[in-house]
Amino acid sequence: MSLRKIWAVLVKELRHIWRDPATLVLLLLAPVLLMVIMSYALIADVRRVPITVLDYSQSTLSRRLLATLASSEDIRIDRVAANYAEAERYFDRSQTKALLVIPPDFADRLHRGQVTEVQIVVDGTDPTTAEHVIEHVVSRSQAFGLNFALKTVQRRTSMAAIQNAPWIDLRTRIWYNPGLKNSHGIVPAMIPIALSLPAIVVINAIVREKEYGTLETIFSTPLTRSELIIGKLIPYVFTGLVSTLLCAYVAVLLFNMPFRGSLVLFTLLSTAFLLASFSMGLFLATFISSQQVAAILGLLVFMFPGFFLSGIFYPIASFPAEVQQEAKSLPSTHFVAIVRGLMVKGQGITALYEPALMLVVLTLAMTTLAVVFFKKRIR
Repeated sequence: MSLRKIWAVLVKELRHIWRDPATLVLLLLAPVLLMVIMSYALIADVRRVPITVLDYSQSTLSRRLLATLASSEDIRIDRVAANYAEAERYFDRSQTKALLVIPPDFADRLHRGQVTEVQIVVDGTDPTTAEHVIEHVVSRSQAFGLNFALKTVQRRTSMAAIQNAPWIDLRTRIWYNPGLKNSHGIVPAMIPIALSLPAIVVINAIVREKEYGTLETIFSTPLTRSELIIGKLIPYVFTGLVSTLLCAYVAVLLFNMPFRGSLVLFTLLSTAFLLASFSMGLFLATFISSQQVAAILGLLVFMFPGFFLSGIFYPIASFPAEVQQEAKSLPSTHFVAIVRGLMVKGQGITALYEPALMLVVLTLAMTTLAVVFFKKRIR
């Protein structure tokens, strides 16, 4: 064994790594990025869940109850509805995860030492969040009722009766997914993650042409950069759309998923998602010269962040602010909300316009960047 030969190979590999910035970045930063993404996702607690309040009592006691519920970071009371119809609109637009309805006689019944019923309506499209909200509201409201009883009516009845009585009786109602089936939350969200693979294929296809030198030949033709990019994206968008529809069909057939929304709207918004993902992949391909690097970068940009940060297992509001911004920059985050809304809730475009608009913005931004950098970087 010759140390000089080993040294020669070692120097050659170091030069190769140094001359390829993408490989150097992957070696140094990819493990750190992956560790951060997975750690944030796996240690995250469900926090700051937005709920709506419909307070018919408007009493000091009802306000004290709401203050007790909001005293931790588990939930966030961010809307007060004037009536039930207004609260339903918040649900339809995915602007709230739960509704707390306090009856008009809430304070009177508590003062008389009687059990009072409070209703909690929960959005079941995300079973993990729904169970967390129910557990939090039930435990804190019953503790509030018991504490009130111990302070005010203990002279009128026995201590055992006070402790055994559910002074606030929570009546739970679950919309869209009454059984809180995990499949209704997970299966639709897996469609955007599965469609990360076509985006990775796009990156590899462009990088392969760069390796073989065919892009230089294409650039010698009268094609503009915009024409080239559009021409390359359309076939992949078409095949990706077929794959999307097949995924939805399999979800309904094998996992008994409902499909309550419009198939036409699903097709249109799927096209927007594919355009956003593929244009992002095309932009990234301008900085890569190796298919191996392209495959790894595709996993780091599309697969892992999409799986852990797009709100599949925990609401995005539970993540730190900087991670929330990263999540919102991913096309999969917005498409998860769209697919869940269409399949489970039957939402229309008026309820889904925000994630749909974000997909359009991402598509325009990434396509513009790809057009600007594509030919410049290739040359």
